[in-house]
Amino acid sequence: MATKISKVSKPDGVASSAGGQRNYELMLVINQGCSEERLALTMDTVTQFISDRGGIVTEVKALGKRKLAYPIKHCREGYYQLVLFKLQSTLSPELENRLNISEDIIRYLLKTVE
Repeated sequence: MATKISKVSKPDGVASSAGGQRNYELMLVINQGCSEERLALTMDTVTQFISDRGGIVTEVKALGKRKLAYPIKHCREGYYQLVLFKLQSTLSPELENRLNISEDIIRYLLKTVE
């Protein structure tokens, strides 16, 4: 899955990058078949990955279960999650690798926020 990292303007309430870290916005679509416990575990794994590498998770929003525009991996619905965080830019490829190999995450979009 090819995902572009693009720059977008900074939304209100998000600080600019400091100390060599960049602000990121990560949108996740998680498999509809996940239980609440597995969904929580998946989100904990993502946020723990960021925290363990010196990043700062500023906000996690659960946007709920929504219908997909087209089926992805035989799923017609998915749980949408938004994560705002700061992380060293050199670590973003490693984060993307982790997201790609996760069985529960069916799509993601990682963007830098200025």
